[in-house]
Amino acid sequence: MFMFIGMAGFLAFIVYLILSVISGLRKTGKAKKHLKMAAIMFVVFMVGAMNSSDELEEAPVETEATVTDEKQETAKEEQKEEIAPSAVADVKNAIQKGMDYQDYKQIEQDQLNVETGETYSIGNGNEGHVLKATDGYVVVGTDYSKVLSVESFASNEEAKSYADRLVKEAEAAELAAKEKIYEESKIKLSGSGDESTDMINLQAGFAVFEGNYTGGSNFIVKLMDEAGNNVELLVNEIGSYKGKTFAMINTTGNYYLDIKASGNWNFSISQQIPPTPAELPTEISGEGDDVVFVRAGGGNYKFTSTHQGSSNFIVRINGTGLLVNEIGNYSGSTRNKLENGDFAIVVKADGKWSIKIEE
Repeated sequence: MFMFIGMAGFLAFIVYLILSVISGLRKTGKAKKHLKMAAIMFVVFMVGAMNSSDELEEAPVETEATVTDEKQETAKEEQKEEIAPSAVADVKNAIQKGMDYQDYKQIEQDQLNVETGETYSIGNGNEGHVLKATDGYVVVGTDYSKVLSVESFASNEEAKSYADRLVKEAEAAELAAKEKIYEESKIKLSGSGDESTDMINLQAGFAVFEGNYTGGSNFIVKLMDEAGNNVELLVNEIGSYKGKTFAMINTTGNYYLDIKASGNWNFSISQQIPPTPAELPTEISGEGDDVVFVRAGGGNYKFTSTHQGSSNFIVRINGTGLLVNEIGNYSGSTRNKLENGDFAIVVKADGKWSIKIEE
């Protein structure tokens, strides 16, 4: 910039100098004015020339700084290249459980010389980063927020087995938690002899009634609504009983059980699908009344059923779709279309039974 100003000043100085000479020769009376302007332009020229010199001197300094930075970066890269291949002990000393994830990745990049890239699932959405050292493998477990674990292994196969075990343990823990929630959601009732139970609140949908009874005479259980209307005959047996029955609940509200019995009885009532419904195709079996939930992928499924007993053998889907209604021993098959989702296979029987479900 100052170089440009200096050049402009110099050119203006020459112009005014020439004009002053011409004015002197022609005696126009402007020679002094042009000389004064030439002097001013000369000063501008000198100021520009001096400052442009400073700019030229500073340029090499800036270039030297850039060169210095480049040398420092090169030195860092050379230093990183000089890190000796890391052993398992080096990795475990550098990476600690509880460490911030970004700190761990920075240490992996700057302080360690290991092979990286492979990751294994370790359950709960977390991953294990496999670091190959000179004398083994280290699996760094992380949730991408912090380091969860640091474990070493002699081979990659051992590391993979460790990760698979963690996945299974996580799945088992998740299932146990779901089963606990499922069990805690059940309504518990118990008593002895004839009784109309206290009101229980049921949500619209379905309910599964798992009952036990010890006695020698009739055991009759009806589900009643708050107004005293019969909703479903759940059990009608003579003597001891153990089984599950199913009822559709059309309206959310208060209900009660009307029980006729001569001995002790208890019920647990669930309105949730169990955590692990059987995936189709499958084969289910049991003895007596039961409710088994299955998960279908959608399709026209074949149901092959058998029963060894002397009384009713009735099989329904979700309590309404009738598959079998026979008395005594039975063996046969039928087809039924199922959409994608979960279904209750409701069985009423007095003996052993089996149902094979396939497409």
